Amino acid sequence: MNEGAHVFITGRRDAELTAAAMEIGRNVTGVQRDEVNGRNRMSEALSPIFVVGGTGRHGTGAYVARQLLRLGLPIRALVRQRDDRARALEESGAKVVVGELRDRRSLIPALEGTAAAYFTYPIAGGIIDAAANFASAARAAGLKRLVVMSMGPANPDNPSHLGRAQWLAEELLEWSGLSCIHLRIAAMFFENLELLHNEDILGDGAIRNSFPDLPMNWISGEDAGKLAIAALRFPERFGDKTAIYPTGSEKFTHSEVAGIIGRHLGRSLRHETISDEAWQTRLMELSEHDGRITLDMARHISAVGASMRKPFPINDLSTR
Repeated sequence: MNEGAHVFITGRRDAELTAAAMEIGRNVTGVQRDEVNGRNRMSEALSPIFVVGGTGRHGTGAYVARQLLRLGLPIRALVRQRDDRARALEESGAKVVVGELRDRRSLIPALEGTAAAYFTYPIAGGIIDAAANFASAARAAGLKRLVVMSMGPANPDNPSHLGRAQWLAEELLEWSGLSCIHLRIAAMFFENLELLHNEDILGDGAIRNSFPDLPMNWISGEDAGKLAIAALRFPERFGDKTAIYPTGSEKFTHSEVAGIIGRHLGRSLRHETISDEAWQTRLMELSEHDGRITLDMARHISAVGASMRKPFPINDLSTR
């Protein structure tokens, strides 16, 4: 292994395989085997995992790509261009391919030879087009399994236009015949506090948004990424359901979050609920000097906040 060789060990018990792989160290993959599908599992383990968003600045794709590499698993990362981030990922051991989610012609050769993939898309318009192109290319290339980083609002009747679009995109992916696990994160991301409220925190100390001051589920991008990796490596742990609703393990009101941040900074912070129209306007003002925020994102998150009545009950999916 020290010279770069990769070792696959097989067995029937997942826990013992994982422990053995960790004891041996890098470049070791445990493959659970049984009389029915052991050969298929080995074939999949030898194939690279296709990763979307591996060079992203905001989201889970970059974490998933890095962690899969650290586990010694081969990955093929889709990038839009060969920039410094793509070269850094390549130097870490990934195979980098240039393509575009809304260009089927670029996706077919990029997906060839892969058996499992991780699909993620920014909080922006265009996901239906992207999912249609990806589904068609995946079917042509022979992809078998797909893990999708989704959102709790993915529902045909959600007030958010992006929630409805996400649901329809997942329908398209299902219709292609892929075996899918959709991780519909039913929680707030801690990282979005900096993205959406940094100026509030540094300004007059009022964290303003359209969310009611109810206990909300909270999760980190890293924990969401860990769930995606578990779904890629051990899909059987998620049962027969295709849509999973991870909540994270923390529950706080926005006032409680303001208090926690305030104690850390040594100043008083508070939360104020404002209308969805007022928050959308505020977010669009922020977008003028922060390219991470778009009109689609502002419309989506302000609508979700205003429609929130109660969070999902906390579940233990983060332990899988």
